[in-house]
Amino acid sequence: MLLPNNGRIVIVDDDINEAQPLMNILSKKRIPFNYYSGTKISDFPESPDENKLRVLFLDLNIFEQSKDAKTVISSINAILNRIIPNNPSPYLLVIWSKQNDEYKTALEGHFKNVIPHKSPAKIIFLRKGNYFDYIDGSWQQKQDSISNIESDLNDQLNDISFLRNLISWENIVHNSTTETINEFSSIYPIDNNWDKKIKVVMFHLAKTVIGNTEINSSSDNSKLLAAFSNLNSFLSERIQTSIEEKSLGDISDIKDEVWEKDPKRKQTAIEPFVSSLINSKLHLTKKVFTENSFSQGHIYFIRKGKFEIKNILWKDKYDGTFSTKIIESKPRLIALDLTPVCDYSQDKNYIRTIYGLLITSKYFDKIPNSDYQVKTPILLIENVPYFFLFDFRFIMTATKSEFIKMKMIPKYKLRREICTDLQSQLSNQLNRPGISNL
Repeated sequence: MLLPNNGRIVIVDDDINEAQPLMNILSKKRIPFNYYSGTKISDFPESPDENKLRVLFLDLNIFEQSKDAKTVISSINAILNRIIPNNPSPYLLVIWSKQNDEYKTALEGHFKNVIPHKSPAKIIFLRKGNYFDYIDGSWQQKQDSISNIESDLNDQLNDISFLRNLISWENIVHNSTTETINEFSSIYPIDNNWDKKIKVVMFHLAKTVIGNTEINSSSDNSKLLAAFSNLNSFLSERIQTSIEEKSLGDISDIKDEVWEKDPKRKQTAIEPFVSSLINSKLHLTKKVFTENSFSQGHIYFIRKGKFEIKNILWKDKYDGTFSTKIIESKPRLIALDLTPVCDYSQDKNYIRTIYGLLITSKYFDKIPNSDYQVKTPILLIENVPYFFLFDFRFIMTATKSEFIKMKMIPKYKLRREICTDLQSQLSNQLNRPGISNL
């Protein structure tokens, strides 16, 4: 289904009787929506950013009558400002109008020149008469009207087909979340004891993450977060399975022509800053941590470490002049928690970290990966491109109390995928038996 089923549809029509047929067919398909008359400011959301949307159906009939296109578009500016979020995620603006060509140019110009930060991915004009009949002073739905609307919207999206996939993915995520809730909540029948029994399940899900010893001293909020980390893992797998089974829909021309011309040079059509931004979203998390917050992937900044920095950039590996230049750029010494997740759940009271450096991106291409030194992709740290260089020769083990005593508080967290890759490369170094030969 192309239309979003998670409440991200907005309908604006001054006459609710005229909007009723569309509302009825959406309700029949159990597709949630928000309705506004467009004439009462008090009805609009207090903040447009709290009213996320994916499809906006806007009826221009109230404004069209005996007015030129510019006047009509100017009249709806207040509606657009109050309903559309600032810098919205991609959405469709569906206009019910008879004046397609005339209004299209004026409306596109308005978004470009007046409210560019609220621009839709595409403006689509549909004729209400193609889907509803005007009988005895009111609009009534035709047979298969919802299917026809979806089909026409789908055809209009051929030139921006990724939005079609995005809506399908959102629907799959929404449905998968509902299925996950149903699956876990139905373990026990819903009766007077249901809440207590489900909390017992949550306790044991949390215990697998927090551990047998620390679970008793953990707050209820900590237990809830830990339990839901298990549910999140289950949900992620369900989403992936649903995507593979149901597909996201048709799409074509997924390619990078710049890269295809010369893959060996590794040049792409993505700007370096955008590439760093995407890497950060994929691999890095920043939030407020506490000194007793321990988890695989936590990154600690070491206040003192000139000796360690020089040893990581040792001159036998790097040209002396090059090492000096990197040191002069003031790289930060860091430690990455690579403690296996199971060690936390089994109450092993220690933290295993590897040392590394946070280095400005200008040196990224000049430092190769090696058996014992591995670099991450370029990431945005405080909106500046850096990368981490980890050195498997520098491994530290300390107890949790020692970390707390040293006031070691994590600043960032690397996501599990990149930590698992680092663990794999580290284990290869430790587990190679080698051979003897003459």
